[in-house]
Amino acid sequence: MLQKTVHSAVATVALVVLAAAAVLGTAGLASAGVTSSSVIVRAASPSPLALVACAGNTCQAMSVSGTTVTNWATSTTAPNSVCTYAEYFENGTIIAESSSTCLSAGQQANALWSDPGWFPAGTKLCTAWTGIAGKPCNTI
Repeated sequence: MLQKTVHSAVATVALVVLAAAAVLGTAGLASAGVTSSSVIVRAASPSPLALVACAGNTCQAMSVSGTTVTNWATSTTAPNSVCTYAEYFENGTIIAESSSTCLSAGQQANALWSDPGWFPAGTKLCTAWTGIAGKPCNTI
């Protein structure tokens, strides 16, 4: 039960950081000290981890236990009117896509992939939104 509670808390932290990206935008996160480099939030035990990365107008956050990703969330801000969808990448290959959404300039979009599963150690996982700058990545 404690492990599940810690896992939920870490997933919440990752999604809170992602929500902060939505509210502050990536520029706001940068001024708060979060850059395009990955951020790792470690719980009291060795796992799970919350991995967060931002690039351009896009951020991603994932809950990771070992090499298993239990939640993979992404958020973006539209620089202009655009219809877009999230693309999830494993080592440069698209492995999943979100549903499409149309945004006005300045609007936010969010997508969550629940339980994406196991990835080999060293796998580079990235997210991009079509027509919007930024492709943040984390390495498992």
